[in-house]
This record gives sequence, structure tokens and C-alpha cells, in this order.
Amino acid sequence: MDDVCGGGWADHRLNRWRLAAASVMALVGAGGLLLCMAHGVLAVSVAGSGGAFKVTGEQLEGDGFTEVTDTLVEHDGTSHPVAVVGAERASVRGLCASLLVPSPFGFFTLRGAAGRTVPVQATGLVVNSDRVSGADTTITGLRVGLLPQGGVGIRAGHAAVSRARFTSWLATAGSFRVHDVDVTIKSGRAECH
Repeated sequence: MDDVCGGGWADHRLNRWRLAAASVMALVGAGGLLLCMAHGVLAVSVAGSGGAFKVTGEQLEGDGFTEVTDTLVEHDGTSHPVAVVGAERASVRGLCASLLVPSPFGFFTLRGAAGRTVPVQATGLVVNSDRVSGADTTITGLRVGLLPQGGVGIRAGHAAVSRARFTSWLATAGSFRVHDVDVTIKSGRAECH
């Protein structure tokens, strides 16, 4: 029987050991990358492949804000009209970001939180969103105008938004410093908003 099964229990145990070793190495590598991003050593780029991700913040403040209208085109040709929101410097207290992921076993949610005690700090932040909202907003140095290529452009010297909510397709930052990070994977729908 062992000859028919390809080596029997010894091969089965060896394959389980290889899988466990590969899993541990992948987790250590992912943890190292998260640690480098948390300390601002690596630039950050987040994209939800084929789906939007949701971001909320209790308080968002920043300088050098810009917003222009654009269209984001996915690999399969699907296009999404977006507002490309940029900030030279931004801080977010109470940050939550979530991505709903379909699987053969139903949906699960990848969810990250940070900035509960010390605000998240970002420079060179750019977020492509199809929905942006907030409760109380204060903007200084506001300029609004039509762009030469079409669409609308907005520039602000400083902005403060409480209970900010974004539904986004892409986010990048030159640096991203976070404290008290909590990343979870939950079965079902457990999005930030």
C-alpha cells in the first residue's frame, strides 16, 4: 500500500513540515514588512484588487491638500470615476481601513486599525476615492477651478475633518508612520463603514 500512495507516512510528515516551515517564513517576512512600514522605513501603497476598500478616521488634519477628478482604469478595463485627493502632510487619529474579500467559503474582511493613542502620520499621501465624506470640516486657503484637461481642481492650505470616510480604490504615501497597529481577518462583513 505504501508503494501505491507514494511513500506513505514519512512523505506525508515531510510535506506537513515543509508547509509549516514555509508558513512561518511567510509570516516572519510579512511581519518584518509591517514593522518597516510602521516605522516609516518603507513607502506604502494599498490597492484593493477588483474592489474598493473603506477608510475612516475620527479626526483627519493636513496641509497642502489637492483634489482633482480623474478616472481609474483596472486591468480588466473597468473604469471608476474618482477624486484624487492628495496631501503633503496628514495626520489621522482613530484610523480604520478595511477590504472585503470574496472567497469560496464566503466573504471575509481584512481590517486594520491604528492611531488610537498617537495619530498616524503620512507624507506625500494620495488617495483615489469615489466617495469622501466628513461630519465637521474646516478648510483654509481654499481655491477651486476648472482644469485645462477638463474636470475640477481644488487646493487648500489646511483642512481638518472629523469622522472622515473614504471609499477608495488606491492609496499611496511617501512615508506612513503608525502606532498601536491592530490587523485582523474576520469572517463575514466587518468593514469600517
